[in-house]
Amino acid sequence: MEEKKYNHARDGFVYLLSYATLLISSIGINFLLKAIVAYFLPDALQNTGASPMSDEMVIGFMAATLIGFPIFTYLNVVANKMLKSGKMKSDSGVRNWLLYITMVAVILIIIWQIIQLFIGFLNGALATRFIIDTFITLVIAFAVLGYQWWHLRNYGEHHEPKAGLGFKIFEWVVFVAVAGALIGSFFIIGTPAERRAKNLDNTRVQRLSEIQGAIQNYYGFKGGPGHQQLPTSFDQLITDPNVYIAPDGLIDPVTKQRFEYRVTGTTAYELCATFDTVFSQESKNPITPTTEPASSDQRFYHGVGRVCFPLKVT
Repeated sequence: MEEKKYNHARDGFVYLLSYATLLISSIGINFLLKAIVAYFLPDALQNTGASPMSDEMVIGFMAATLIGFPIFTYLNVVANKMLKSGKMKSDSGVRNWLLYITMVAVILIIIWQIIQLFIGFLNGALATRFIIDTFITLVIAFAVLGYQWWHLRNYGEHHEPKAGLGFKIFEWVVFVAVAGALIGSFFIIGTPAERRAKNLDNTRVQRLSEIQGAIQNYYGFKGGPGHQQLPTSFDQLITDPNVYIAPDGLIDPVTKQRFEYRVTGTTAYELCATFDTVFSQESKNPITPTTEPASSDQRFYHGVGRVCFPLKVT
């Protein structure tokens, strides 16, 4: 009877996906922990463009960890069971090659991260932040490399897998660290409901800023073309051939009703809208810089509820 051919392609699939998700999730956890440190230990240099981390980046690393880590855990459990039962060869060349390639990739990532940290430190970043961030990078690196080395030794040829109390504690510490990084990230970006409310308010602010610009164009600038008077209504504004505003630029994104517009003087007027969150200098996230509204004269800071902004043309 012909011996069944060993499935090396299966080994390659399992190990490649397992080690890839390990790298993805470890990088995500690394940056999430650093973002949490930056939130509780803010650096004034972040307001001047010293490597800020945007909300979108934090969300991206959260997604990478939420998706990558469970896949790695599942594949790792499956692979270990198959190794113990003999369905997968512990001395497979595919496994050994991918293990060593993963370790090389981790070492290169460590070097790159340490270089970035030193660049920030030499540019004047907080020494405390530099020490903590370096510690986080090294701990995660040693955890990944240590696990890979343990796996290589304990599942190698003529070795029986041994997972003692120390390794069990290590596993629980990793799970707690991952859960802590994910939970702590919500302090930075807020819950999905809070994010939705903030994004809707950002849309309102953007549209109000565009309306302000359109009104200024309608009125005109000194020495330039224009009516030299304010439009009496939005209808008069949007029918002017020299003024462009998007079809939905006059309406609230939720209620679909027009924003309020009222002329209060020869060159003064008000724009009113209803908001769900607070936007102020004090409410800005210390780690994730908020894009200022387009107007340099009026920043549209607002509280919760109906807010009217007194504006003027120049």
